[in-house]
Amino acid sequence: MTETLISSNNTATVDPTAAKAAIDQLEVCGITTIFGIPGVHTLALYDALHDSNLTHILARHEQGVGFMADGFARATGQPAVALVITGPGVTNVATPIGQAYTDSSPVFVLSSNVERDHLDAMRGNLHDLKDQRAVMRAVTKWNDRALEPADVPQMIATAYAEMMRGRQLPVHLEIPIDVLDEPVGGFPSVSSEVSESPPVDSAEQIASAAEALASAERPMIYCGGGATSAAAGASILAIAEQLGAPIVTSIQGKGSVPDGHPLVCGTFWTQGNAIDDLAKQADLLLVVGSKLGVQATERFTFPIPDTFIRIDIDAHEMGRNATPSIGIVGDAASVTAQIASDLEARPTSSRWAKDEIDEARTLARQSAFGVDRVAWLEAIRAAVPDDGCIAWDMTMMSYVAGYHFPVYQPRTFLFPSGFGTLGFALPAAIGAKVGLGEPTVAAVVGDGGYQ
Repeated sequence: MTETLISSNNTATVDPTAAKAAIDQLEVCGITTIFGIPGVHTLALYDALHDSNLTHILARHEQGVGFMADGFARATGQPAVALVITGPGVTNVATPIGQAYTDSSPVFVLSSNVERDHLDAMRGNLHDLKDQRAVMRAVTKWNDRALEPADVPQMIATAYAEMMRGRQLPVHLEIPIDVLDEPVGGFPSVSSEVSESPPVDSAEQIASAAEALASAERPMIYCGGGATSAAAGASILAIAEQLGAPIVTSIQGKGSVPDGHPLVCGTFWTQGNAIDDLAKQADLLLVVGSKLGVQATERFTFPIPDTFIRIDIDAHEMGRNATPSIGIVGDAASVTAQIASDLEARPTSSRWAKDEIDEARTLARQSAFGVDRVAWLEAIRAAVPDDGCIAWDMTMMSYVAGYHFPVYQPRTFLFPSGFGTLGFALPAAIGAKVGLGEPTVAAVVGDGGYQ
């Protein structure tokens, strides 16, 4: 199913500049919030912001711009724009965008550049950079340059569609300063389709997965960040409850299912714990939205049985790190809902005993590293409501929180696990607060991140 998300018919009698067309098109796309710092190369865009309904949040450094936009996206599930200047603005934002990329967070980077006839020429312009797009290529899903004013609306629309389609990742569009100031020659109607739910491979794959789950004597479920992004928790719990199957999460999967549920056994991360013993007993593993990477599997030591079902929105992830016996490419919420529905009509063979899972839940929390810091985490949990959002920096307290901090709702545990950058928590918390409004938002920062 698709929905036309981008369309515009501007009836103004005066041709808008490319800068105004860019801001207008972002608004039409559904963007509500821009984080940025004005500079001489982006003043035209800031002039256009005055006539828009977009909210602009001023940062103090472009790294903060990127982390704020990332925090906004993680907490709300909606994309934000990072607006930066040419050269150092782009290099400064590249680090937080690298973080957003590795953790699958939709951030739209809009940057300026020098005049078209000076691009990549290194003629001594202010903020000159040899190849600005090359800087962003490694940390974006889509990365391009608008060379004609008339191209700007469509390129904004295309970038937005690419960002939101399938696995949501950052994108970057660069607009030279002279292009920003020129009229677009009318405001053409622009449309683009973004798939609401990527197609599921087939009903046959769903049926095969349901049959395997129903036949398994000791099925286990592993939730990654994709389970959180897709809001698949309810369907995953439905599967687990029908099977009596234990659930574990990666650190990015924390909150995809509530830690208080009796089948949720905790987090498997960089250091093994009692979850290992439980996982070794599993004869089937259902993985929802996880790369099964080095950190998420403790250097690939997490036990994976022969019967291995993998659900991921990104087909490129299907054979990465571990190849499933049944692979389903699709939206995690949609796929798990169909599997849960199919399971309702099947007899199940699961032999997990409640006492086994209860014991594993208890031992996992007692045996994980950092037990000496649990009292601090309990104080934080008591102070922040269950629907409160906490951004965690790369610090020892956060690592311990991966195991010992209970999370009850999705998108309330923000952690820079993939790239692992210091300085994430405070600006990410600011971005989250901008997006969420009323709920409590907090940041946990170590001495390195605070600097």
